Amino acid sequence: MACYQFAAFTFDADTGQLLHQTPSGQTETYLRHKVSQLLTYLLTHPDQVLAKDTLLEALWDHSEYRENSLTQSIRELRKALGDSAQNPQFIRTFPQRGYQWICPVLAPEPQEPATQPPAHPPAEKQATTPVAPARRFSRPLLLSGLFAALLLVAGFWLVHHPGPLPAPDAQQETARHSTGLVVFPMINDTGKAEFDWVQLGLADMLSVQLNQSSTLTVIPPALAKAWLLDAELSWPALPAQIRTLLRQRGYEAALFSSVRLHNKQQVLTFQVIYADGRTQQGSMTYPQLAAAMHSVSHQLQRLLQPGQPQEKPQSSPAIAVQTLAQGRSLLQTQGAQAARKYFEAAHILEPENLWTQIQLAGTEVLLGQWQQASHRLQSLPDAQRHKDPALSAAQHYWLGELSYRRGDSNAAALTAEAVRAATQANASQLLIQAYQLQAQMAWNEMDWNRHQRLTEQLIALLGTGQALRQDADQQFYLGRPASVGLERSPGNDLAANQVRLFKALNFYRQLNDRPREAATLLAIAQNDQIEPPIRESSLSDAIALYRELGQPYELALALIYQGFYLMQTHQGDAAEGYFAEARTLAEQLGAQRLLLDSEFYLAFAAMDQGLDLQWLGKHPQQSHHLARADQAFTALLKKEGVSPLLQANIALFQGWIATDQHQTELAMQHLERAGRMAKDLNLPLTQSYVRYSKMRIHLEQGDYAAALAEGTSRSITRLEAIYTARAHYELGHPERALTTLAQFQADFPEQWLPEDSQRQQQYQQALAGKAVALPAEPKAHLVYCESSWL
Repeated sequence: MACYQFAAFTFDADTGQLLHQTPSGQTETYLRHKVSQLLTYLLTHPDQVLAKDTLLEALWDHSEYRENSLTQSIRELRKALGDSAQNPQFIRTFPQRGYQWICPVLAPEPQEPATQPPAHPPAEKQATTPVAPARRFSRPLLLSGLFAALLLVAGFWLVHHPGPLPAPDAQQETARHSTGLVVFPMINDTGKAEFDWVQLGLADMLSVQLNQSSTLTVIPPALAKAWLLDAELSWPALPAQIRTLLRQRGYEAALFSSVRLHNKQQVLTFQVIYADGRTQQGSMTYPQLAAAMHSVSHQLQRLLQPGQPQEKPQSSPAIAVQTLAQGRSLLQTQGAQAARKYFEAAHILEPENLWTQIQLAGTEVLLGQWQQASHRLQSLPDAQRHKDPALSAAQHYWLGELSYRRGDSNAAALTAEAVRAATQANASQLLIQAYQLQAQMAWNEMDWNRHQRLTEQLIALLGTGQALRQDADQQFYLGRPASVGLERSPGNDLAANQVRLFKALNFYRQLNDRPREAATLLAIAQNDQIEPPIRESSLSDAIALYRELGQPYELALALIYQGFYLMQTHQGDAAEGYFAEARTLAEQLGAQRLLLDSEFYLAFAAMDQGLDLQWLGKHPQQSHHLARADQAFTALLKKEGVSPLLQANIALFQGWIATDQHQTELAMQHLERAGRMAKDLNLPLTQSYVRYSKMRIHLEQGDYAAALAEGTSRSITRLEAIYTARAHYELGHPERALTTLAQFQADFPEQWLPEDSQRQQQYQQALAGKAVALPAEPKAHLVYCESSWL
């Protein structure tokens, strides 16, 4: 029997049977034969965009109605799966092209019979004081849930994790695999959209309560779903897969649950799956589950840790707790703008709740309301912060994030304090966020070794799977330009990351996780191994999403990257508009570092509009734009806070401006300064740009020996190799010219162009004694990014 498993469905291709597992049971549908064939074909070609002609040829006989039949079958299949063309979870339509199956498909797994509790189970295997009869799962598939972000641009799960459980006694040792509980999202089984907030909000709150009131090590939904991505498991997964995951991670149990309505009461139905094969299940009924989270946590703790001393359940205002849960859920789906009003309401209802203040301050940071966020964070009582290191870690993280965005000098110190406090509190999620921020700082400073160390620390927290490593590494650059200038990390494997990014994008779109969708789209745009049309549309979509989400800092970063992208094809006039909008946002925010970056790029765009680009079929020199650029660069150098990296890039660009204006002596002065700074900062690409810029001047002057003296034995940029080869040729050594080009082609095949092969042929002709007339070499300023960019 050929069975395929995806999401909450099991499909038998032989019979056309489609099983849908829900918390309340299992539904069964038999698909029409042609629809069954269509689903089978899609499942056997996942992630491929299948042309309509391909599907018609494979599944339909020739007839004038077969295209209508395909359309009708797609419609029937979507209805059976509960899918929609506007927000697809399974089948994506590509207009005028075809269809793509986008949901992960699992190989058939043996069905595991439901675990029924005995009539009188032992105490440790029985749900504690169930308020309603335990609901049986006809086949214990895990419930459908949301897949969360691995790392947010500014993450928000402020969950602190106490130390591991004490060693169990001898009686318990045989029953337990290891300590710790993994909490998965709850399922909205009410049939009402207004309860969607329970999926993430309520599950997140439950993990917080279990963490605070017990000695359990609790993994929150955000990290649990990242583990699923690492293991390449779709959600829901089979119990056997969850048990394997638990054993791999060294955790004892996983909790998944659903919420339904019964007699105007809210019913929480749950299952606990243990790594050792046991299953416990039960249900609890309350008028308001959010307000009863302390009691729910208390009962689950008694179930999971029988014999452990229990704290008395606390109470909170029902509406305040539910409002906070709704905010947490919206934050992870619709973003800070949608969540903020709920956090504000929760704070008004329960002003003494300091964690609510932290949540509210975090949304204010994301929304650019930095003055309010700073005041709120700094007004937290010192005594409470000293008592609760997790609270201190959260406060210092957000202060560090705010300081980093502003460009203040104390960002590193604040983040280091967040790391210290999070380590003391064993607050893994906060530690992940703090490490991420430190890694971003290291990236901006081009401290690749420190960046790698922080990456390894993150991997230790998040897992060691290759998929997760790639995703985590990529997340460091989400929402930020790849670099301010010309350098890139030698360890950033963009080719390996691109497959991972597209899979992540499919997940986030299925889950309507708009903040993560925007961040992933920007990451796709920044990956120069992806086809330009895809990058361009991804960048446009990311900018549009950040506008909708109301996150001005991330929007400004995306705008700068859009301009930077256009600059690679010398569209300085179009890029200038994006840089100007980013500068306006930076001024409004008071983001000093971002403001300096945007002003640098504005001057860069003016330079592009002024340089002689006739070689590329564009405009001749425009002196007024060059003067505007030079004045802007000079003014920028006089401002405080301009980094050494920016200073080195400015010196290089001013060297290009002077060269294009035939001010050779001034050009060499700028280039000499740029070279010294690039050497001091250990910027190998910038040093190569400086070298070949000086070589081009020497070639134009006919000083070929001086041109060779500027070069190195092994070129790392295309123009440096071309200029070195030309100097060898002019000095009567075409064989050395050929060796130089051959060596560069072998080292950097992605930068080799057809005209380079033509030049090789000319040098071979010269070596054979034939007369060769060579044109002038391209100018140094024609290439802004020596890589496989476009």
